[in-house]
Amino acid sequence: MEKNPTQIVSELGSRLLQLSRPNKGSLVKSLREAATTLSQIEQPLVTEIVNKKKALKLLEAELRPLKNSILKHDLLKNRDNDVSLLVTVCVSEIFRILAPEPPFEDKYLRDIFNLFLAEFSELSDTVSPYFSRRAKILETVSRCKCCLLMLDVDCHDLIHEMFNMFFSVAREHHQQNLIQQKSSKMQQRKATTQQSQQSLFNDISTIMNDILKEEASSSLVDVILENLVKEGQDATPGANNLASSLIKSCTDTLEPFICSFLTSCFMEKDSIQSNLKDSYHEIIFMVSLNAPQILLAVIPNLTQELLTDQVDVRIKALNLAGRIFAQPKHCHGEIYQDLFAEFLRRFSDKSAEVRMAALKCGKQCYVANPSGNKASGVLTAIQERLLDFDDRVRTQALVVACDIMKFNMKYVPLNLISEASERLRDKKISVRKKALQKLTEVYQDYCDKCSEGYMTINDQFEQILCKILLLCCDKDCKELWSQNMELVLSDDLFPRHLPVDERMRHWVQCFAVMTHIHLKSLNSILSQKRRLQNELRHCLTLWREAKDHNIEAVQRKLKSYFAKLSTCFPDASKAEEFFQKLDQMRDTTIFDALTLLLDELTSTKAQIIREKFLETIGAKHHLFDFLRILSTKCSPNIFSSEHVQYLLNQLCSNTSVNTQLKAPSIKLLLVILNMFPSYLRGSEKQFLKLLKENVSVGDELTEALSKAAPYISVNFGDYYPALEKVCLEGTRSQAKYAVSAIASLAGSSDKFVFSELCEMLIDSLLGGRNIPTTLQSLACVGQYSVLAFDSIYEDISRYVYQDFQAEPSENQPPCDQSSGCCNSCKLKIYGLKTLVKSFLPRHGRGQVVRKIDDLLNILKKTLKSRGLDGIRSCDDTGANVRLAAAKAVLLLSRKWDHHISPEIFRLTILMGTDSNAFITRTFLTKLHKLLTENMIPSRYACAFSFSLSGPCRDLQDDSLRYINGFIRNATREARAHRDLDQGESLTESPAYMIVFLIHVLAHDPEFPSEDCRDEHVYARFCGPLLSVLQVLLGNKETAPFLFCIFRAIKRAEDAVYACITPRLHILADIGYAAVNTLKCIAVTSPEAPRSILLPSSLYKLSVTSMSDSQNKKKSNTQNALEQSFTERVVHIFQSQISMRCQEDIPAVVLEDRVLPSLLRNQIETSLTGSTEASKNNTRCSRKRAHLGLPEKSTTSREKKNSSSKKCKTVEGAEHISCNSISLRTVESEIPIKKLERHSTCSKESVGASASNNVTSSSHSGVVSAIKDISNHGEAIIGQRIKLLSPTDGCFYPGTVERFNSKSNAHKIAFDNGDVELVCLNSESWETLSHESLGQQELLGKETESFGSRNCVPEITHAKANNDQKKKTTTKQQKKKMPTKLITPAGEASVSEVTNTSDNIVLRRSRRQRTS
Repeated sequence: MEKNPTQIVSELGSRLLQLSRPNKGSLVKSLREAATTLSQIEQPLVTEIVNKKKALKLLEAELRPLKNSILKHDLLKNRDNDVSLLVTVCVSEIFRILAPEPPFEDKYLRDIFNLFLAEFSELSDTVSPYFSRRAKILETVSRCKCCLLMLDVDCHDLIHEMFNMFFSVAREHHQQNLIQQKSSKMQQRKATTQQSQQSLFNDISTIMNDILKEEASSSLVDVILENLVKEGQDATPGANNLASSLIKSCTDTLEPFICSFLTSCFMEKDSIQSNLKDSYHEIIFMVSLNAPQILLAVIPNLTQELLTDQVDVRIKALNLAGRIFAQPKHCHGEIYQDLFAEFLRRFSDKSAEVRMAALKCGKQCYVANPSGNKASGVLTAIQERLLDFDDRVRTQALVVACDIMKFNMKYVPLNLISEASERLRDKKISVRKKALQKLTEVYQDYCDKCSEGYMTINDQFEQILCKILLLCCDKDCKELWSQNMELVLSDDLFPRHLPVDERMRHWVQCFAVMTHIHLKSLNSILSQKRRLQNELRHCLTLWREAKDHNIEAVQRKLKSYFAKLSTCFPDASKAEEFFQKLDQMRDTTIFDALTLLLDELTSTKAQIIREKFLETIGAKHHLFDFLRILSTKCSPNIFSSEHVQYLLNQLCSNTSVNTQLKAPSIKLLLVILNMFPSYLRGSEKQFLKLLKENVSVGDELTEALSKAAPYISVNFGDYYPALEKVCLEGTRSQAKYAVSAIASLAGSSDKFVFSELCEMLIDSLLGGRNIPTTLQSLACVGQYSVLAFDSIYEDISRYVYQDFQAEPSENQPPCDQSSGCCNSCKLKIYGLKTLVKSFLPRHGRGQVVRKIDDLLNILKKTLKSRGLDGIRSCDDTGANVRLAAAKAVLLLSRKWDHHISPEIFRLTILMGTDSNAFITRTFLTKLHKLLTENMIPSRYACAFSFSLSGPCRDLQDDSLRYINGFIRNATREARAHRDLDQGESLTESPAYMIVFLIHVLAHDPEFPSEDCRDEHVYARFCGPLLSVLQVLLGNKETAPFLFCIFRAIKRAEDAVYACITPRLHILADIGYAAVNTLKCIAVTSPEAPRSILLPSSLYKLSVTSMSDSQNKKKSNTQNALEQSFTERVVHIFQSQISMRCQEDIPAVVLEDRVLPSLLRNQIETSLTGSTEASKNNTRCSRKRAHLGLPEKSTTSREKKNSSSKKCKTVEGAEHISCNSISLRTVESEIPIKKLERHSTCSKESVGASASNNVTSSSHSGVVSAIKDISNHGEAIIGQRIKLLSPTDGCFYPGTVERFNSKSNAHKIAFDNGDVELVCLNSESWETLSHESLGQQELLGKETESFGSRNCVPEITHAKANNDQKKKTTTKQQKKKMPTKLITPAGEASVSEVTNTSDNIVLRRSRRQRTS
């Protein structure tokens, strides 16, 4: 009969009990058998409590021998690992069988728990053969709640040790450190072990939960929190998970301890001894993940931290709040509403660092809960920071916004995209650069998602591309110029492997939202790319043919090409250096690869060629980076023939293109073909179909065809019918390009096509059908086929001449508001253009042999006509016909300039004086364009001088900008020609225009009469001459040339009318005096050329056989003009110059630093203090409209008020320059008249006082001491000075308080309380530094009575002071001031004027007043 397990255990116990000193072998054997048998014993299945207790007592009796043997042999303290393990197993089984009653007495429980802890400490060894036994012990202890007995026997230290041990075990048992075994047995063992590990974690958690729920303590809570936030090598996910599990399961028990600890950390952090006080933020975060309700009492303290004054504290609190709200699937924003509200307010914190931290946290919050209730508030806060005043915050907001767009592109708010795109126009360069980087990344992701079908094309995202294009207009940062933007469009904007059709979908949508500004930027990028490719083609050709040409000439051309090519790179200087190195290498491999790239039309093949080329040269090549960029610019990577083919296929398909996208598709096609017409190759049939079906855009399509014609291969017969129809029935613009396309497409076999076309056009013209278009077609035919046009020239010219003589119909419709021209005048203009173009054939299209005299005659009559000479035009639009005639003369001057008479030239130039401002502006604009393109002779540039001195402010600005540009270009070309030929030609200098301007002025019917000696009249008439001289004198090299020109004119006569010669000499005298006055350069300057060639059509040598009386008379006249009269004319002209405040000066003038100060002013239309003589001599004055003067001068009070308003500014403003102070020369008779008007003293005293202050002349002027402070600056700060007022002639004392070096102005506090900004260079002033205090006070009191009798004594005092200081400053004066102009005998000077290079003897007309 077999024994039951209880009997076996009893017998084993009895045997062990009988042994006095059992050895290890017998112990291990007996204990192993006992452990195995005990595991088979279960508690009795008795439901009644009484019966169960009886059954347990019977079991206890059976197990008592084993229990006693363990105690007898002191096995609880045995140190052998095997014995100890088996004893622990037996004890745990005894606890299980006899539960719930403890099987051992209390005195033995501590040793038992030590056994348990010893085995628990080995649970981390999951590969041990005893791991399952130890896991079983843990399970038994957990199920029986044995550890609660530790509380009963006061084993708190063991509990604390056990908690630490469990966290250590949890750290280990979750690691994947089991050895991978291939056998199925090992894999099964691994699965069993992992199951044991999961059960192990649950058992540990149960034990700890039981203890915490029974009796929690602060020490245990510290252990939990420490493992919750532990960092470093000791930190493991297992320990963290165990701590989190305890907080979740024991929330109610742990809440008081956790809240108390956290509150202490907020309130009394320094008094806490725990090491966890520095980690309280991390504890709050971890607790919020597991039991957020615990923190309800703590969160208000965190909210207060967000409001503290310490920035670092606010940032830490903000980061914590951000982490709390950034947890997915948590509604912390709803739970902690007050904290969330304060969190959003930190986005507008006063500290930039806090705002930046808030942005980072906001991104985490949105990414975690993009659809949460609080997401919109976060997005709004982020969007507002895009407009932050701190560039660092804007940059951070931009990065965050772009990351959010990439994360949730399909549902991102559209206004966020728009605001982020606006940062491309940020005032800070760093922000713009970052915006470009991040937005290109966003756009790439957007393109990928559209290609994958995840989202559809969106206008807001396409705006990113539009605004990237605008970076070409950025003048502050070279890295954002078109040189770099080309690389952005080709390499960075689209994903590299995005198909062509997908790219074009985005381009078409972009063109749907693109404005003309965006289009202009794109054109600038494409035109630069085209220019580089064209220049590089020429350069490659030179490289290949260098052996067959002159080496020096080739090198010179290459140098020119390198300079042009380098401008297409971000760093032009380095690029030019690299081109030089490339020239030295002469590597045919590189040249061949570049040629292939330039000739390739498809982007796909070009990319393959480029990659192969870069791979061939290798990344270690010293020019690799340069060649990488150069090969990119040579490739058709932005647009190619594939893009054109896609567009044409879409446009020709009836179903594939959206109706709304048809217009932008055509617009994009035209942009590509206008820049790269060769891309049409291979798509000719589709283009022809498009041309026939789209009449509304026929102009643009025909233009594109005319440009692409040389590059495509088509059957001329297919295109000709459509083009012929356009020539007859289309618009003028369409006809122009249609004829060009016919000329390009027609081959040698089609040489008679123009003859046939001319016959049809002349029939249409004589039949009165669509006359404007017909005339345009005929004009273009005349340019492309001279022979065909010669056959019909007489018919056309007869028609045009008859039209010019026809009377305007009384019943004709009113003038067209858009063009300002009636139909009759329009036909005259169109006919004129037809004849003019026929005399300007295209290059290689034949030579015109017919005479041009008839055309020039009608042009002359038209320019002179105002209803006369047989030229008929309506009163309202006759100016438009004259404008067309003037433009025709300009165009004809390209090839027929030697046929243009001086009279026609003069009439053309005088179009710059037309009373109609629109006509004048149009003429000057056309003139400027032709001069810039070097299409006409430079002599026509003198037309700018008339509007330069005119009354219209806008025309003045435009003319000044135009003439400055002409001077710069002409000077540069003259120097290049001089360097090339090692010679110098005055006719190529921009100053040579004076030769023609003087002739035009001399033949002006309004030239002052011979008996007129009013300098004001001459000053007004010579305004164009003097104005352009001021511009020319901005270059120091120009003055000798001008002297030479004036000397030559003085020795010449007028070749047209000899009687005009005296006028030429008068104008030369005035110009000579002006140059002397403005530049103070001696006549015998060594730089002056010895001779000059004057145009024979205008000038001839003077006749030397002259009678003595004539010589004498002429000599007297010249002396009078040269030595006195001309000087006054110049100074009176200068008195008309009033420098405007800096904000009124055109930007183009400010940028031209080489101009003299007087150029930066505008002509005033009124003169202050005109003399009585000038009023009486008005009958001699010429009433030129643009130089007319009012009869009455403004009062001094009005002038002072107006000038102070004009020049009022703020000290220290960065845009103020030294030229912002107005200057005016001393005028005759003004000081005395103003003194008489303002003084209250008697006439005798005034006369007596004035007699001491005048020169020997009958007219007097105020002579004041002048200080040249160009070298003083801050040296006179603190000194006392007195300043002459231009309004009342009185001196006002004050103290110099400050000096602004940027505006060259001193801040002066006057004794009467006024504070002004004054440029002392242009003022009459004296220093009072050596006065006694009493004298200074007395002077201040005297000058306070404005307009009193003290005014004249002040001037006398100034004269006395001047005389006294002459002795001490004679040497300095000699160095600074040249010799005075000598007044001839009999000629009394109206004022004593000392001429200096800086024009310092000037009256103050405006003064900057500060508050």
